[in-house]
Amino acid sequence: MSQLTLITRAGTHELPVELNETVVAMAKKHKVTWGHACQRGVCAQCRTLVVEGASFLNEITSEEKLRLRKAERAEGFRLGCQIRIVGQGDVKLAHRPY
Repeated sequence: MSQLTLITRAGTHELPVELNETVVAMAKKHKVTWGHACQRGVCAQCRTLVVEGASFLNEITSEEKLRLRKAERAEGFRLGCQIRIVGQGDVKLAHRPY
């Protein structure tokens, strides 16, 4: 079974993968603190580093292209409110706000 690992300042959390849910929504559901405010890709409080499993995630959204610099995206940064797991596999993400 696929696993989602969320790394926060408070520790590491292992969650079951839920397809087509945003990372922010899954974190809220499992009471994992994952900073966010707007949930529309504007505030970037949910800035996330994809550590593992990028191939199981949705494509980068237009909101992410507007908010994150090209260099950040190349380093593996995404927005937690925009990331959706679309395939079965292990995914590891780290919350990295500015």
